[in-house]
Amino acid sequence: MSFDSSQIWTPDVYKEEQRQIIRDLSEPQTSSGNLTQQQFFEVLYYLLDIEQPDLILAPAFPKYLMPGTEEFKLTFDNPTAKFKDTITFKVTREEPGSVGGDKQPFGTTRELTPRIRHIKTDSGSSTRYFGQWFDALVQFDCWTLTNYEADQLALWFKRFMAKHRGFFRELGLGEILFWWRGEDDVTRKLRNSLNFRSLVYFIRTEEISTMEDPLLKEVQYTVRQKIEEGGL
Repeated sequence: MSFDSSQIWTPDVYKEEQRQIIRDLSEPQTSSGNLTQQQFFEVLYYLLDIEQPDLILAPAFPKYLMPGTEEFKLTFDNPTAKFKDTITFKVTREEPGSVGGDKQPFGTTRELTPRIRHIKTDSGSSTRYFGQWFDALVQFDCWTLTNYEADQLALWFKRFMAKHRGFFRELGLGEILFWWRGEDDVTRKLRNSLNFRSLVYFIRTEEISTMEDPLLKEVQYTVRQKIEEGGL
């Protein structure tokens, strides 16, 4: 998801931009056989807009959550730009994914580099498909005006994620697990009047890349030339 940073991002602007992005997607953006981290967030936008149309999902942290910014003032001082319940997300940890055995999260056997998953041959040329697993922790912060509402939103979101776990995996997400619930130190720095709850999830994704033989041969030829010319 991409947003124009030059705009004043009040909750209403965020929500409209989110809906526009969803309208532009004829269907959730998935790739064949796997779901990348970015695609996971796209599908999450899609599902949340269906189940909670007034809820905002945004990368951490929109300026309207930060006192002293114009966006915050517009949201809390202007009756026409009221605060909307918001869930922000950020990746707090990402490492090469676990492979082999029982594939425990952040296990000891890692896929440190992309490996060939498949070779497709067609009309004398071949395409190599490379893949690499990644294990990550994603922190979701549920922001509301009161403590009670924060508890309710966090509980709803946890149930929402549990309900759709099978759907995410069917689309190609390697794994998604509730990891822990805690408090985020960054809110002490924000010093705003909002209440929040933090939920952290483990996700496993696979990044797929391709390389055709002609391109590979061209790269090899260029490298050899550089070596012979003393450029490497």
